Amino acid sequence: QPNPVYMNVGAEITWTNDDTQIHTVTSGSAGNPNSGQIFDSGILSPGATFSQTFLQPGIFPYYCTLHPQMVGTVIIS
Repeated sequence: QPNPVYMNVGAEITWTNDDTQIHTVTSGSAGNPNSGQIFDSGILSPGATFSQTFLQPGIFPYYCTLHPQMVGTVIIS
């Protein structure tokens, strides 16, 4: 949260796993062969964080590979 996130080029975004389950933060969408090419946190244990700096404008969807219904979007201008 929030979703979507609006930031400017050069912004660093940090995700925190505030859940009791493991998750990922993976660019793209479930079933897309290019998923994870822009960023992929790997497994995030409860309490773990992952940061990504966005150096180009664009719309960056992401999801959890373990729970593909968990989605979000980062919009960089």
